[in-house]
This record gives sequence, C-alpha cells and structure tokens, in this order.
Amino acid sequence: MASIVKYFSDVSLAIPLPLLVDGIDEREQEKLHYDHAELRITGPYSNELSRDYWRILVDVNILLTELMDKINAYDLQTWCGAYGNAMDGPINVYKYGSESGDDGSWVFCLTPVHGKIDPNRVLHFGQLGRTERIRQSMIDGHFITYFG
Repeated sequence: MASIVKYFSDVSLAIPLPLLVDGIDEREQEKLHYDHAELRITGPYSNELSRDYWRILVDVNILLTELMDKINAYDLQTWCGAYGNAMDGPINVYKYGSESGDDGSWVFCLTPVHGKIDPNRVLHFGQLGRTERIRQSMIDGHFITYFG
C-alpha cells in the first residue's frame, strides 16, 4: 500500500492537488470543502498458481472532487488526465516500514491488467446535485503481478 500511495502522491504534487488516502487520512467535513483527490486501494487479492508462484491483483481508484468556483472549467479533466496517465504505468513496489528491518529494496512491479477487464477507466459523475456546486470524477485501475 505504501508504494501505491507514494506513486500517486508524486502525481498529486505535480498537479498540484491534495491527496487523501482512504484509511489513513481523516475525512473531516471541513477538509472536504476544497479541490482534492481521494485514493482507495482494494486488495491485494493473492492466488497461488503453483507451488510458491503467486498472482497478485490490486484495484486502485481515485475520486476527484472539484468545487465549481474557479475560472478554469477544465481543471477536473486535467486532473483526470494526469491520474489516468499514471494508471497506465507500472508501479514499483518496495519493502517499506516494518519493524523486521525492511530496507526499501524493490520487490516487484504492478502492471495494468489487460484482457477482459479494462486496465483503467475514467468515470465522470458530473455535478452532485442541483444546489451543490461540486463535480466529481473517478479513475479506476486494476493492477497485476506474478512472483515466486
């Protein structure tokens, strides 16, 4: 999870757009009244294909929230492009933060799933309601790796 958070945090810094991580950052109501992205990670789903050879699947989605009070009406599409482009690339996974002496070394690479499932999709939800001046979009990605 830490490697995925680091990867998308770098994208957020380049835009720039604040990134909240589900399960780590608090979703306090007063903090949600500004443009931001929310990162959600589902998985990993592991499957041992043969003895000591594993397939790992991870779903990643980013919910983008834009307040409609700016001059540039295309900020949301720009952010979707930046995150959508990041969903196309491999995500390097490193050993981070355990007390067992992890040294930050490279473990494997998550790549977008290709095949029956689209590797990533951009979904535009539009304005949330008639009175709310808030628009949202989501980028949904699926990643896979094999190791053993």
